[in-house]
Amino acid sequence: EIEVFLANIFLKVLESPNSPMEQKALVLEALRALCSDPTMLTQLFLNYDCDFDAPNLFRNIVHSLTRLSNKSPSSSTKKDNTEDIELSLVGLEVLVMILRAFLKALNLPGGDDDAILPSPTNNGRHRLQLDIGLAVRTEEHGTNATLTDDDTASSVLSDSSKKAAHNTNQIVEAFDRKRTVQQNFETGLIKFTLSGKQGLQFFIANEFVKQEAHSIALFFHKHCDQLDKTQIGEILGREPDASFDKHVTDAEMGGDGFYVRVLHHYVDVMDFTGLVFDDAIRSFLSGFRLPGEAQKIDRIMEKFAERFTRQNEDVFSSADTAFILGFSVIMLNTDLHNPNIKQEKKMTLESFIRNNRGISVDGGDLPVEMLEGIFNRILAKPFTLKEDDDARAAAAAESTELQSMFVFDAAPFLGGNAEDRRREKFRKEKEDMMNASEQLFKRRPKKASSASSKNVTGTDDIKPSEVIKPMFDVTWGPLIGTLSQVLEITEDHNSIALCLNGFVYAVRISSHSGMSLARDTFVNSLAKFTTLGSMKEMKYKNIESIRTLLSIAIIDGEFLAESWGPVLQCISQLALLQLSASGLARDDEFLTVDHPADNTPESGGFFRTPTAEELARETEESNGRAVLAAVNEILIDKVFSSSVKLSARGIVHFIEQLIAVSVTEITGDGKKSLVGIGSAAAVPGNEKQSSKRIARHSKSGDRPRIFSLQRLVEVADYNMEVRPRITWTQMWEMMSNHFATIGCHKNAQLSMFAIDSLRQLSFKFLEKPELSDFNFQRLFLRPFLLIMENPGSREDIRELVLRCVDNMIRLLSRNLRSGWKIFFSILALSARDPSEKISTLGLAILQRLLDEHLDQLCRLSDGADDVITTPENSNVNTDPAELSASERKRRNANAEDFVGLCRASLSFVQTEELAKPLPIGLSMRALCHTACYADLIAEQKVLPPVGHSQSIDPFSVGFTYPGLPEDQGEQMALWRPLFDGLAAGISSTARSNSGGVGCLVHRGSIMTTRAILLRHGKVFSPQQLRVLLQHVL
Repeated sequence: EIEVFLANIFLKVLESPNSPMEQKALVLEALRALCSDPTMLTQLFLNYDCDFDAPNLFRNIVHSLTRLSNKSPSSSTKKDNTEDIELSLVGLEVLVMILRAFLKALNLPGGDDDAILPSPTNNGRHRLQLDIGLAVRTEEHGTNATLTDDDTASSVLSDSSKKAAHNTNQIVEAFDRKRTVQQNFETGLIKFTLSGKQGLQFFIANEFVKQEAHSIALFFHKHCDQLDKTQIGEILGREPDASFDKHVTDAEMGGDGFYVRVLHHYVDVMDFTGLVFDDAIRSFLSGFRLPGEAQKIDRIMEKFAERFTRQNEDVFSSADTAFILGFSVIMLNTDLHNPNIKQEKKMTLESFIRNNRGISVDGGDLPVEMLEGIFNRILAKPFTLKEDDDARAAAAAESTELQSMFVFDAAPFLGGNAEDRRREKFRKEKEDMMNASEQLFKRRPKKASSASSKNVTGTDDIKPSEVIKPMFDVTWGPLIGTLSQVLEITEDHNSIALCLNGFVYAVRISSHSGMSLARDTFVNSLAKFTTLGSMKEMKYKNIESIRTLLSIAIIDGEFLAESWGPVLQCISQLALLQLSASGLARDDEFLTVDHPADNTPESGGFFRTPTAEELARETEESNGRAVLAAVNEILIDKVFSSSVKLSARGIVHFIEQLIAVSVTEITGDGKKSLVGIGSAAAVPGNEKQSSKRIARHSKSGDRPRIFSLQRLVEVADYNMEVRPRITWTQMWEMMSNHFATIGCHKNAQLSMFAIDSLRQLSFKFLEKPELSDFNFQRLFLRPFLLIMENPGSREDIRELVLRCVDNMIRLLSRNLRSGWKIFFSILALSARDPSEKISTLGLAILQRLLDEHLDQLCRLSDGADDVITTPENSNVNTDPAELSASERKRRNANAEDFVGLCRASLSFVQTEELAKPLPIGLSMRALCHTACYADLIAEQKVLPPVGHSQSIDPFSVGFTYPGLPEDQGEQMALWRPLFDGLAAGISSTARSNSGGVGCLVHRGSIMTTRAILLRHGKVFSPQQLRVLLQHVL
């Protein structure tokens, strides 16, 4: 009964152009009630769309509603147009009802909304404000739902739940198989239309039919309404010796004569018993179109004549008579109904009788009454195919419609019969519905009852939430087209609110169901309707689209993934509009290099026509004012502040897309990307491509923006304290590369902003001491090193980096741990900088570090306390074997930092000739530092590493001289960087002349070595002195 009412009555009434408005409204009311219940919808889907032998009722409902909602008013009367609009609106409402039922089944926000269609007091804007209000208050619903699902999944399932899960999997797999079969069948129909043989080969390969003549004949009968009837006729009329498969000899299986066997089986399954001759031909020709060749028609009609004569021996005693008359009847049908034949030349009854004289047995004539009946019936009703009739009816309706546009229609005023004709057509349609319903009841009573009993046991235990994903997969394709088309053409506030709610619900369902293609499609489509980035004047629906997009970002941001891209692009353009409207300076104007003003006098005087640029500026200002009044800036801030509630995976997606949008802003491609919606994500591995784009832009004159870069700084600030360090490290790895790339930009303001942002974030990050065994500081400060290493960085930028390092050492040295390594590497790079200013500043920072912060660098404590190492409280005399694991790691880390400090100082000793020699005083001051370092080592204020003695890798812990016992080798691990640096100075190739004295670096290095050995020689063993003699002196 469900199939009869829905498929044969409700949907046909809904789609009929002749059914009255009242009946369509009743059908929509019934569908509204059905679609508001998730259980009813899912049971309908499970019992019909997942059943191979049943129609796709749920899909048919969705498609009928989308066709109704897409229908444009086309009637010539105002009343009919109004009714069409009302029906389209209600149809759209039912579609959104389906989405709301999905949300209710998934226990997501929106599933319990009281009303979909806004009332006059609850217009679309108020409706969307409620959604955004939910976003501002809380975004925890989706997270909680996810956690609940995980907890349920992790719990032990009962027997009944396991059975339900098994049934769900089976039914969903059945649906997937059915959909695959239907898709393959539709593909086969296309192939069959293009080539009958290739189409049959596809059907055979996909097991729709066997390669047997009888099977193919039945296949033609079963699917005659779907298969191309011209191709069927061509196959039935093929030559007697034609084969389907040259490798087969049996005619029944595809060998020579295969097509004739198909024709014979096709005709032999037809029943012509008791039919009038022309009605038998009419029934016979309803399944295919006769081919054009006379020989093919002969073969087909010959077999028909044989079958008809055998079943009606009292009509014709010979098949030849039936054959000749059949051929004559076909010619009569063509002659009478061919529009190219003039009326006076058409065949008359007398001509038809005369043409058929003497065709009976022994030259006799057929009864005149028979021939007259055939002639009159064909004259009244020609032989036609159903699709030809439908095409003619549609063409006639279109022609009438066009005429009504240009010709005055007096029927509405004079009581014409147009409405009567429509009623008569619908009366015939109702008769067809009743006949089809009656046939359906007669054909499937037993099968339906058995199937229903089987399905009830399999589907009653299935929860609606378990099948929402395949149901939405059926729905979202036609739905996106409907929502987009309606939103494109409508200006009605109720329709706009319905469409935007549909977008919100669809994005939410697809996001939570893991359907990325559907989610991206809906978000991209909605982003286009904002018209941000274009020069179009914004309307009400465009502004509401912006508000809706912000609502989605706040409420459903956890699941947006790559769809964050178009959302953040729209927010970027939205912020630009708001700046324009508020009269504040735009960031792209602030960051643009000033060009000479164009003082060319304007021409045209008072009546001058505005230029295209002026018109675009006016439109932008107008849009900005509209946006500023309608969109609260707090919502934009909320999008970024809500990032703290994203999961570890969610925040990574968010930052990836925010970086990608920042790249488009800096390269000046923000509007271009928004027009295309959906640029390449800044996924790991795309950093090099982004860097190249930024580098290309830095050489051009485009106007960069820093809105997204500012927001990236805010997101880093929001998340720094709330994220676990592991998650934060993953986030910062992406952000740091972006900051480092922008820090080397040719635009001075842009690069300085990036470095200043790094400085602010670094100060906040370093306020929290780093625990031992971690390297988060080194990872965080790495962008400063990347900027210093970049050969394209400017001198003022490198100076700014050094100033930042100096400030951090001055104020936060007590919290520094692994960050020292980055600072020492930066200072070592400054020693080799071609700028004297940079090198001098770098050495000054080193000197200040030695004067003021050496105690922080030499301590042995972890981050939990601030005890400073002294000879009294250090573990100098402790047996290394007695040290705990944490003490050993801490001691090795301190030794490694000290080695880095030594190498940084000795980097300033000039060891080779430079194109632009640095002042010799830098080398001399650096050599003075070594005396301080030697004192620290000798007084054991810095202890050597433990258990890491090696002489292979100079940049690893414990690098020492070879050939020494392990304990002596460990002791020399602190001395070796000093002596290696001094040895490099002794063998320097630089001339280093000053004040008439030559070879100052050589002299200074050898004298410093001599002083160290004289002052601290007693701490070295004979073996250690021998190694120094061999490797240094």
